Amino acid sequence: MQSRRAFLLAALGTGVAALFTSGGALAASASSVHASSLQAGAGQADVVFPPGLFPVDGFTAQHDPLATRVLVLDDGGGRTGIVVIDVTSMSDAMVASAKAILSAVAGVPAERTIVCASHTFSAPHVFPVDHVPAGTDLAKNDAILAAFDVAMRAASAQAVSALQPARVGFGSGRSEVGVNRDVRTANGWWLGADDAGFADPHVGVVRIDAMNGKPLAILMNVAVQASIMDGSKTADGARLITADLAGAAARHVEAHYGSDAVALFLVGAAGDQAPLFQANRHVVNPDGSVGRVDLHDAGFDLVDKLGERLGAEVVRVANTVTPERSTVLDVRRETVDVTSQAFSPRNAPVGPVTSFDYRPGAKTAVPVVLMRIGGITLVGVQPELAASIGARIRARSPYPQTLVATMVDGAAKYMPDAQSYDRFTYEARSSPFAKGAAETAADGIVTALKKLKNAGS
Repeated sequence: MQSRRAFLLAALGTGVAALFTSGGALAASASSVHASSLQAGAGQADVVFPPGLFPVDGFTAQHDPLATRVLVLDDGGGRTGIVVIDVTSMSDAMVASAKAILSAVAGVPAERTIVCASHTFSAPHVFPVDHVPAGTDLAKNDAILAAFDVAMRAASAQAVSALQPARVGFGSGRSEVGVNRDVRTANGWWLGADDAGFADPHVGVVRIDAMNGKPLAILMNVAVQASIMDGSKTADGARLITADLAGAAARHVEAHYGSDAVALFLVGAAGDQAPLFQANRHVVNPDGSVGRVDLHDAGFDLVDKLGERLGAEVVRVANTVTPERSTVLDVRRETVDVTSQAFSPRNAPVGPVTSFDYRPGAKTAVPVVLMRIGGITLVGVQPELAASIGARIRARSPYPQTLVATMVDGAAKYMPDAQSYDRFTYEARSSPFAKGAAETAADGIVTALKKLKNAGS
């Protein structure tokens, strides 16, 4: 029987736009670039669920609030928006709804807005009306969507009302909050924690200050999933909603700088990454079978500790940044053509294997967003890239101050590196993209960044 999570994945779209040609020529929809005085405003609102909602989508209560966070930027030539919502992933319909609200409330065009999932695994799904699984309580599904819309509207209103002259700066640091989750076993590669595997501890930080020097917003970009509590239950069997690591880190940063500061968590290339510690961890038993071991309530201590650890590094880096006044905004939407792979959520991997029949398909277009804020460039994609691919893009970008964010404007499942296909990892077997697609996408993105740079942008 198809799971609710699998049903949602089947409903998520990837969108289309102009393609990179096989010769590498770039087709793009580009915004105009304006050099003017930057204004910025940010807002945050908790998602308030109505009484009587629980149980819903497997959750029986809430541990800490989910939130919507909004950043609005204005360079005098147009407005740009960044939205982060505490959900696992978003359908095209939910993305469109968030953009429509920001456009109506703050005057930010949809094409100049990116909507990102924080990728907490402990949030109820919001199913689009045309892809609601059988057995779903439609009234509760509508109530969840309405709660997110209310929070989106409130955060957008805060952001536009807070618009004021601002400065922007960039810094980077390191935080050991993640680990490679692909582990070799006697029966093949499976999920776990491999300290010897590739992990990317890089933390990118964008600090946006008011003219009085106080932060209006902090963007943090790190290659780790917010999945400490994924699948975990309390000792009495309750499954609780939580914003997990992303929420804990954001709240730490906001508490440090005060109520006017909004911290937005941009999940990086974390397709093969897990938090350093998980409450409900994967294990491989001596007989080769797989299972999970749950710490139950104690898992929330891990959320607090890792959230504080990441948040403290973000604050440390932010405190070294000297924001600058003069800046430009630019948003460009591209696509890169890669090879697809046959995949059905009904056949999601349930354990390690030593062989697998990959079936490459037709070419497919992967949307890419390039957002420039002064000298800072944000690369946004839908697929969950492997950490090595994110690091590759960042290392080869002509812009030293580059962020790589995933789960942007929707979701498209995993895009692993080539090595993962040879290992028959969970991500490779679950991917709608063929071997080599990630490397092709990375090269296409770097080409686009170089053309942007060569054009003087």
